Amino acid sequence: MSIENNILCGFHAVEAALAANHVKELFIESHRTDMRMRRLIAAANAAKVPIRTTNKSELDQMSDGVRHQGVIARGAQILVRNGLIRYLKNVDCPLVLILDGFNDPANFGNCLRSGAAIGVDAIVIPKHRGCGLTSTAIRVAAGGATSVAIFEEGNWGPLLESMKALGLWLMGLDERANIDFYEVDLSVPVALVVGSEDKGLRQLTRRRCDQLVRIPTSEKLSSLNAATAAGVAMFEAHRQRRG
Repeated sequence: MSIENNILCGFHAVEAALAANHVKELFIESHRTDMRMRRLIAAANAAKVPIRTTNKSELDQMSDGVRHQGVIARGAQILVRNGLIRYLKNVDCPLVLILDGFNDPANFGNCLRSGAAIGVDAIVIPKHRGCGLTSTAIRVAAGGATSVAIFEEGNWGPLLESMKALGLWLMGLDERANIDFYEVDLSVPVALVVGSEDKGLRQLTRRRCDQLVRIPTSEKLSSLNAATAAGVAMFEAHRQRRG
């Protein structure tokens, strides 16, 4: 599956997409003439990207509520892949994020952004469950959707078993688990598994996890937003691997 004509909002996302040659058209707010905008225009001209000057009202409509800073790009095609197992066979000590049916595209977008920031090897979602890669998720990802490998997979149970057979440790996040997340070794090949916002991990997924862990919180509030939990987990894995 591929997503055409995705929208990228804000300087950071657009600059990254330009550097990766992922911009098809650039839209800029007419009154922005500062140095950062001039540099962006120069980069777009060097890449021979068409530029259209417009007003804030049109940019607001295009961004669908996402902060755009006066600059929006229409991005190139985003490929949503399958064939995760074949892909992972060529990855050394993989770090994978599995999202078990996220329903909020903004949460999905935040996971894409965090995953791209730390260089996660793949983000996996189930086919026919959850929100999928929507235009909102792409906007919130701020360039992350073009910077990380996204896989949409069916045959969920066999897929998870195949990941384990490759040597990945499937670690599910569960606020009721007894094991503290910060006590486990994340420097090994690992797949971090995060459940949906409302119900958490499905039983199908939970049964196949090698270990369930919790992110410690204060006694006042035991649960985290799903995307926040995924971000905490990924950055801790990244910290351990750097160390």
